Amino acid sequence: MQTDTLNNSVFIYEIEHSQQKIIKPNKAFFFFDFTQISLAFDILNYKDIKKSNFYQETAKYHVVIILGLLFLIFVIIYKCYSSKNEINKDLVLKEEKINEQSISLKKLLLDKEWLLKELHHRVKNNLQVVISLLNTQSAYLENKDALLAIQDSQNRMFAMSLIHQKLYQNDNLSTIDMHWYIPELVSYLKTVFDADHKIAFLLDIDHVDLDVAQAMPLGLILNEAIINALKYAYPETHKGEVKILLKEKQDNLYQLIISDNGVGVPDFELKNRNSLGMNLMYGLSNQIDGSFEVESKNGLSITLNFKKNGIKS
Repeated sequence: MQTDTLNNSVFIYEIEHSQQKIIKPNKAFFFFDFTQISLAFDILNYKDIKKSNFYQETAKYHVVIILGLLFLIFVIIYKCYSSKNEINKDLVLKEEKINEQSISLKKLLLDKEWLLKELHHRVKNNLQVVISLLNTQSAYLENKDALLAIQDSQNRMFAMSLIHQKLYQNDNLSTIDMHWYIPELVSYLKTVFDADHKIAFLLDIDHVDLDVAQAMPLGLILNEAIINALKYAYPETHKGEVKILLKEKQDNLYQLIISDNGVGVPDFELKNRNSLGMNLMYGLSNQIDGSFEVESKNGLSITLNFKKNGIKS
């Protein structure tokens, strides 16, 4: 009985001892696996953290760069804006100065035009005064030649005063339209010599604008040629006609022809040029650098070719 009890005790101890051996290794095994897993997780977490820190540093670096670029762009825009404002201010100031100068120049131009008009007006009035004085003087003369000389001088002065009158009345103070001037001069001379019913005038005149330096000599040449035709071309009982032509023959080259169908002039008188009127016409044609020709064939024909002066605008 005791032996069985002892054997049972031994058996129970062996079983418990075996169980403990079995249990201990199992506990140790489960503990080892948990540590390895934890270590693996720690390694993964460390890598993730390191990677996250790298991304964060990179993001910070990019943010700094972007902010720097934005600041630089802002500075550039501000500089451009400031520069544009300065340029606009300078342009406004310059425009104001230009406007002020333009107003001053316009005022000076108006003053100059007014002075020129006043000058032409006074010259015309002075010539009219001289014409009146000569007319008064002629009343005290009995010499026929002296009277004719005074009358010729009056006609020449009227030819000049007519130019100044036109310049005074016209907006353009530098040129004379010969299309207007020649008929006015013809009308005056016809009235003076009472030739309305005796001589017919045929006019073919282009619109030619001449400056005073050419219009004045040309007007005096016309005056002399027309007076010669009215005085000497036709006998008292004979009716005739006078043709006046002013045309542009070539570029800037003009031709003036005054012709009549009267009795003409002997050749020796043309060559000698003894008359004051003929000498005056030759001299005036040289003054405008023109070629002057006189031909006596079926009347008297005077031809003047000249170049038009360049007119400054």
